[in-house]
Amino acid sequence: LNLAPSKTCNFDSAPVFTVPLKMHTTPEKYECYMSCAVRGDPTPHITWYRNNISLNTDTNYYITNTCGVVGAKDNGEYKAVAENSLGRAECSTQLTILGM
Repeated sequence: LNLAPSKTCNFDSAPVFTVPLKMHTTPEKYECYMSCAVRGDPTPHITWYRNNISLNTDTNYYITNTCGVVGAKDNGEYKAVAENSLGRAECSTQLTILGM
């Protein structure tokens, strides 16, 4: 019996955004939802920023504000940063609040 030598496949990969953040323009006191999708192996750690200030209070991937509606203070740049041992990727967008 003559078998070909086995090969090991490595599927590890640096983070990649598969669905980027989209720009949002919304009236004050309306709801606004931002979402994106990222893949990587090992599973990336995600950190959210608003105007370069971290919004993460723990390592959860789901972040929400308490009242669900936007106000003037929510205006600005939002960024998601995905990191694992193989690399880093980031994606950003702008939230513009109307009626300020």
